[in-house]
Amino acid sequence: MIKGLLLAVFVYSSSFPSLASDQMKYLIGDMTVERLLSQYPSFQSEYDRYQVDDQLDLSGLLDMEVVILFGTWCHDSKREVPRILRILEMVGVSSDQISLIGVDVKKREPNGREETFNLKNTPTFIFFYKGEEAGRIIERPLTSLEVDLRNIVVKK
Repeated sequence: MIKGLLLAVFVYSSSFPSLASDQMKYLIGDMTVERLLSQYPSFQSEYDRYQVDDQLDLSGLLDMEVVILFGTWCHDSKREVPRILRILEMVGVSSDQISLIGVDVKKREPNGREETFNLKNTPTFIFFYKGEEAGRIIERPLTSLEVDLRNIVVKK
């Protein structure tokens, strides 16, 4: 009886991996663009595929700091994060101006910055000019990343 019960528990738990073991697959906390792209081929693929609309002047981004909160498990993040990274690279924003912060499926990260930045949805891109928030893009752009970024740059 006990042997059968233990086998049933093992089979059940093997069929539904725990959240803790799932989170081991995700990048959580601070990371580099290089690490993200090298460890997640779907992010690299979208990064390589995305064609930046270079018709808009986004040079104002060069004076900004960018915080990117996202989940490697999130379909919106898989689409939008590589695109924003590609745009930032094309504009010439340096990697030390970008804080790339992975969150778990509960939208938390080890340093608690999800609360500091009032994270509700992923991804969230927050742009700072001279230490003040100039704007954010949450989940997906309203028009396009380039147009939404231009609107943020104009407001600064």
